[in-house]
Amino acid sequence: MPDLSLYWRTFMKRSPSERAHLLRTAWLWLRTEGPLATVRRLTQGARRVNERDASTDSYAEWCLRHTPDARQLAAMSEAARRFAYRPLISIITPVYNTEPRWLEPCARSVIEQAYDRWEWHIGNDGSTRPETIAALARIASLDPRISVHALPANRGISAATNLALSHARGDYVALMDSDDALLPHALYRMVERLNERETPADVIYSDEDKLDLDGNRCEAYFKPDWSPEHFLSNMYVCHLLMARRELVVEVGGFRSAFDFSQDYDVMLRLMERARRIDHLSDIVYHWRKVPTSGAAAGDAKPPAHVAGRRALQDYLERNHIAGEIVDAGTPGFYRARCRIEGRPVVSVVGGAPPALDRAAAVAGVGIERVPSPEPATGAFLLFGLDRLEWADDAWLLALLEPAQLPGVAAVAPMLVGEDGRIREAGFTLDPQHLVRTPLSGCDPADGGYFGSTLVLRNVAAAGAAGLLVRRDAFAQVNGFAPALRGPDARAIDLCLRLRDAGYRVVHTPWARLVDRRPVRSEAPIGPEDAALLRSTWAAAFQADPYHSRHLATESFNRVRV
Repeated sequence: MPDLSLYWRTFMKRSPSERAHLLRTAWLWLRTEGPLATVRRLTQGARRVNERDASTDSYAEWCLRHTPDARQLAAMSEAARRFAYRPLISIITPVYNTEPRWLEPCARSVIEQAYDRWEWHIGNDGSTRPETIAALARIASLDPRISVHALPANRGISAATNLALSHARGDYVALMDSDDALLPHALYRMVERLNERETPADVIYSDEDKLDLDGNRCEAYFKPDWSPEHFLSNMYVCHLLMARRELVVEVGGFRSAFDFSQDYDVMLRLMERARRIDHLSDIVYHWRKVPTSGAAAGDAKPPAHVAGRRALQDYLERNHIAGEIVDAGTPGFYRARCRIEGRPVVSVVGGAPPALDRAAAVAGVGIERVPSPEPATGAFLLFGLDRLEWADDAWLLALLEPAQLPGVAAVAPMLVGEDGRIREAGFTLDPQHLVRTPLSGCDPADGGYFGSTLVLRNVAAAGAAGLLVRRDAFAQVNGFAPALRGPDARAIDLCLRLRDAGYRVVHTPWARLVDRRPVRSEAPIGPEDAALLRSTWAAAFQADPYHSRHLATESFNRVRV
């Protein structure tokens, strides 16, 4: 039985409103999942909360430094008038019986935008509460750019959103929930980002944080740049999401069959046709932790998880990717189990224990053992098994599953120590240390930073241990650089060249291999290899597209102030 003392200490630190919400959530889990699962959830949640609490002070300081004051907002308003590209932004918001105490601050946050070319279309989904209807009337009178459109009866969130979309005239539509809030520089920063490119992106999303019931900012989510495989595990882009209006209409708008995860479904369709998806690395959206909101608890709306899984399955079928979507253990997180095509051969380079044959049988693949990549004939190359062990035989199957996805050239496993804690889960790039391992020492069961130990993650580079590489992609970039000596240095260089060639590198938490090396926060790279990597990839090491510049490269839980 897990120890509940940590949960109790964490619970007592919360505000009265947060305690009440936690008790309601615990009661829901108890009724639906039983006592053992509830205790496990409570203790894991307490660990995550304690990690977030540890970074609260640094995030508060970050907010002071990065939230513009009145003078800066006035300067932004003036600068926005000089933008070369000044698109009209149509904010669309579905409303159903939202409490005025949330609707009205939502409205103020729109009206106070530093960027002036916006319109706000609210789709009233047949609200029946008089106070909601009255609040909508007051809001519509505040600004001529605000319009409220009503359905005669409650038809669901997609129908209300489509109603708002049908009235939109903007170049872009921005999705906003009725109990959330924009920061006053939100649209300015999004449009500023669009102006940085010669051809503006078709879709752009931002970072976000949450507001607790007392109005305090918390749970900052600093997201990676566009990460397709990560997105197949979790709707991480979320808010603020803005897309070219014509493209949203072209893909069919919002589908009622996927209500509660309708934004996930539409984004899955947008990613199929968007020429570029961009990311604004700045928090410009507050997701309010209303008790019935997904911001308050990942499973406050169980239908959202089910609808998200169906949306992902529909995506696989629509794109002729054989496989199924299964739950990843926590609501809102999924695993895409892609079917292994045919019976490919995996060429294992270097030493490997005899138990490899059992893993090959589980994966349904053939194995050939080769001393180097040159004589290999297999569809995949597998490196660095000689110093690894495994607890089960499904790890090779787990490595191969994401390798079936179009555009993926390399897949790295999760390396854990004998204690089960993470040793390596992909690298982050760092100008001083070259690469770091931000999840090192974490317990995979805790979920990590916004589910980082539960999802496929696109990574900039990975080490050699257990690295699976498509042989055709390996040959296309001319394999390992002969001037590099160390296996990790060669793997890092290979990953960077694969990405330069347009491929992606993925880390999977579902392939776990045991590495008996001690916990480390950076790869062991010799001085000569380090010098060569620095000279070859100086620009790449300055910024990692898959690890926010606002987070320390050695840890997801440390905010850079």
